Amino acid sequence: MDGVLNIDKPPTLTSHDVVDALRRATGQKEVGHAGTLDPQATGVLVCLLGRATRLTPYLQELPKAYRGVIQFGIRTNTQDAEGEVFYQKPAPHLTLEQVRAAAERFKGRILQIPPMFSALRLEGKKLHELARQGQEVIRQPRPVDIYRLEILCLTPGDYPTAAFEVECSKGTYVRTLASDIGDALGVGAHLKQLTRTAVGHFRLEDAHQLEAFTDAAAVQARMIPIADALAHLPRWSPTPAVLERLKHGNYVQAEHPLWTPGGYVVVMGDAGKVALIARWLPPLLRPVRVIQG
Repeated sequence: MDGVLNIDKPPTLTSHDVVDALRRATGQKEVGHAGTLDPQATGVLVCLLGRATRLTPYLQELPKAYRGVIQFGIRTNTQDAEGEVFYQKPAPHLTLEQVRAAAERFKGRILQIPPMFSALRLEGKKLHELARQGQEVIRQPRPVDIYRLEILCLTPGDYPTAAFEVECSKGTYVRTLASDIGDALGVGAHLKQLTRTAVGHFRLEDAHQLEAFTDAAAVQARMIPIADALAHLPRWSPTPAVLERLKHGNYVQAEHPLWTPGGYVVVMGDAGKVALIARWLPPLLRPVRVIQG
């Protein structure tokens, strides 16, 4: 079966655990996801089955939205509640106004240093593997975009907590954002709780609980067609002759006022199905990924 699932990932399970559960339910090996969630995080996990696994690069680029809780005065080695505490000092003086002022500094395009406890690779090894061996290596700052960041409220105490919402680009580490806000306030912080509320047009209110996917029929009943999963990209239906040329890897000359130079275009085939993904490099449309056989 080919399609996409919007799953509300439960806490404690890894994203790979969810993929394994879907493989067991369907008896199908070709299952993946379009963006990892940390084990303790919950919320939208976009899973891909069959030919839809070819969509990964085009869904990973979608912006993300989260809501969560930052706890101040405590630093951990993973920047979240799962890590070991290495710094702790009460910060009862913090006010909502101070936290909001610090958060303002992290809106827009910022540079973020990826955490050691991450799946990024250095010389073939994942950073979290090196971190568990007690190693720390230099990581280069990477640009990410924070489209919206709102501190909703502050719960006072020796170790106050702040509820927040954030919309950000691919590659943003929200736990690093929480830690950096704490550092900007001079008190340190870690991410206490996180829920992903959206991945592009995939919303948490539309997500299904993992327990609902008991067998292949249950999966099929909740499957999002490939064409709907790519609703954020423009689509084009060429003539049969042009479609055949594209499917065989040939460039064609084409243009449309809604296409973005360098952007992707969904090329439709028979029966409203996605034939392939192409990239528009004016004036040529270049096939990059065949979806339909």
